Amino acid sequence: MKQFINHLLWFAGLLLLQILLLDNMHFMGIFIPVVYVYGILRLPSSMSVYSVLIIGFLVGLTMDIFSNTLGMHAAATTLLGLVRYPVIRLFVLKEDMSSKNVSYVWMGKSVFWQYCLILVLLHHLTLFLLESLSFFNSWVLLLKVPVCTFLTMIFIFAMEFINHKDHARKP
Repeated sequence: MKQFINHLLWFAGLLLLQILLLDNMHFMGIFIPVVYVYGILRLPSSMSVYSVLIIGFLVGLTMDIFSNTLGMHAAATTLLGLVRYPVIRLFVLKEDMSSKNVSYVWMGKSVFWQYCLILVLLHHLTLFLLESLSFFNSWVLLLKVPVCTFLTMIFIFAMEFINHKDHARKP
């Protein structure tokens, strides 16, 4: 129960950060770090795919309600929830998957960053393709996806660094 409340508080904090601060602060007019995906990436590795799908959909729906984006975030985060387990299985043996939260301490730095990069890139590609609804602005799309992925990865790196310091201090 404690872990569930901890994840709920993380999602609430990430959603508030995204809605209140980052959605109103665009870098160079079009680039936004999408930080709420970090909560989905950090869910326990043993969590069922259906639970992750429902959580992803609800997180995306919450973003859609506050961003007025008509299901784009819900679609992208639901896809993220769907492919999360197979991507974890690319890097981690099934026997090693316990109820641990996914982190770079558990997976190893290199594997964790590859895992995050794959999922964040897929999420951003889906979100921004749905946002543009065409390939007419392909140059903007080709620039927006990697730059927003880079900004999101910087945020994930900072949060992992803070979480690692917190866990290192605990007895």
